[in-house]
Order: sequence, then structure tokens, then C-alpha cells
Amino acid sequence: MPISKQQKAVIHVAKSQLHMADEDYRALLLRVAGVRSSSDLEEPGFEALMAELERLGFRLIKSRVQPGRREGMATPAQVGKIFALWKDFSGKKDDLEMGRWLEKYFHVSHVRFLDDRRASKAIVALEKMAEWRAQKARAIASPETQPVNRTTR
Repeated sequence: MPISKQQKAVIHVAKSQLHMADEDYRALLLRVAGVRSSSDLEEPGFEALMAELERLGFRLIKSRVQPGRREGMATPAQVGKIFALWKDFSGKKDDLEMGRWLEKYFHVSHVRFLDDRRASKAIVALEKMAEWRAQKARAIASPETQPVNRTTR
């Protein structure tokens, strides 16, 4: 199975970081993995190539910031939960309609602009809205529990 796009990207970052000429890079691919292009690499060849690139001085620098995490803002888990609750409540995966609701009640146009405190409040509100809708559906489904409206004359 060929390697992923992310793995190819790492290889090309390494090539750039090591200031390798294209001819040297291709010779390295052929010598280490037996291929002429990174598109032809399979997992064992990728592992061997990465070991050689690291031996030559390549160091993968990992980001210190978690992707999608901004200090003081809604966490990725909160954002995902809000989207899921909105979809369950509205039956739609409509960002525009959810944006209108967020604007009206939380004064932000999109969930990504919620701070962590307001994201928690939005989650609670959506859970209560879903609970209210479920109670309403149960009441409609079982008419014997509804009060009888008797008018007297």
C-alpha cells in the first residue's frame, strides 16, 4: 500500500530542511528504498528512508500548540458536541441556521468564536432544547396523558 500524503509531505520537508538537490534526493530514494519517486514508496521503504534522513540530520519539529486548541476558546471537543447537539435538535447540519441561533443568544456568528464558558452554556442550552423537544414528541405520541379541554356553556 502506498504511503499517505502526510508521509510524502514529511519526506519533502526533510529534503528541504537538509537542502538536498533533486538528484541527491532521487539517488537516496533508489539506494535506501529501491524506488525513484516518493509516490512509489511503501511503508517499509518510508521507514528506511526516514531513518536515513534522520541520520543525515533531519529533525521533525512538532508544534507546541495543539491543532484546533486556542487558549480561552471552545475546545475541539466542545465544538464537536455543539455541532452534534445542533444536528440532533434541528435535524440539519446547517451552519447558517446554527449561526443565527448563536448570534441571537451568544452574540457570536459561528461556534469557533465561542469562548470556553459560553461554549459550555451553549451545550447546556442545546441539551435542554433537545429534552424539551423529546418531551413534546412524547406528549403528542400519547394523547391519553394530555389534559382534556372541556368548555362549559
